[in-house]
Amino acid sequence: MAQVVEHPVSVRLPKYLIKKIDELIKEGEFKSRSDFIKYAVTLTLGQIMMEKAREKAKTITPEEARARSKQALQKLLSGEIEDEWPEVKDILEEIDKRWKELKGAKK
Repeated sequence: MAQVVEHPVSVRLPKYLIKKIDELIKEGEFKSRSDFIKYAVTLTLGQIMMEKAREKAKTITPEEARARSKQALQKLLSGEIEDEWPEVKDILEEIDKRWKELKGAKK
């Protein structure tokens, strides 16, 4: 599994957003503002990536999808790409759980 290297980023937000984030921290939903921002960015990127994947999926034939899948598997088996699925799967499951909680869905 690849090591995650974090980089600092400055973000300016309106006071009302900071207040809401701080409320979530106080309720124990997040450890810090930084954790909330990481979560929000990850969630947003995940949504954007899923939408792009859906749009891309509309443009390829089943034969192309099978060929790409086979090619990706060959790269994975040859070690050309690293198997990060368990880490990605855990992140996506956590995002889905948090998203449902934020929407008020039942667990």
